[in-house]
Amino acid sequence: MYSHEQITSAFDDRDRLATGWEPPNALWAHSRILNRWAFGIHPHTGTMALVGMLGPDLRTCAPTVAMLTGPGGIGWLRTLTGWIRLALTEDERHKEGRLLLPEHARELELAALAAGYRAPRRSLRPEGPLASDARWHHVADHFERDAADPETAFAVYYARQMRLGLDEARAAVVGFWYARHLEFE
Repeated sequence: MYSHEQITSAFDDRDRLATGWEPPNALWAHSRILNRWAFGIHPHTGTMALVGMLGPDLRTCAPTVAMLTGPGGIGWLRTLTGWIRLALTEDERHKEGRLLLPEHARELELAALAAGYRAPRRSLRPEGPLASDARWHHVADHFERDAADPETAFAVYYARQMRLGLDEARAAVVGFWYARHLEFE
């Protein structure tokens, strides 16, 4: 997946961008160009990624950390793996301006890396509350099968769905998680 160094470097750039820093032309001028892009979901992380044409091929970029666009979607993108220049967008949801992940996203990405996180398929995405939507149990089953640290992976997933920090998510899911493992005689 992505390394600790890649995640740290991307979020260091995100933090500098949050203070008003602009990447110099030399940094991204020779980067790959993503043309006719649209917002999408990265299949492994379940987080925002852009989809578009990189050369002749349709590609999903690495997860997005920051982006700045002007009219027509022209601008730049910072992903977990590097810088990409953006050409025209085909996404009607595009709004000009700066987009930065929240500060707590760094902690979520690092926790996901340590937990062996891989996003469950989108059809499992719960729409109801933790206590009443059965799909939360299917998501938990997914992480128990596929993650090195299922409890942390589930907390990361919950945090991303509810737009929370990791500590808030852990506090919200602790009862659900332990209730799954209670055995009554």
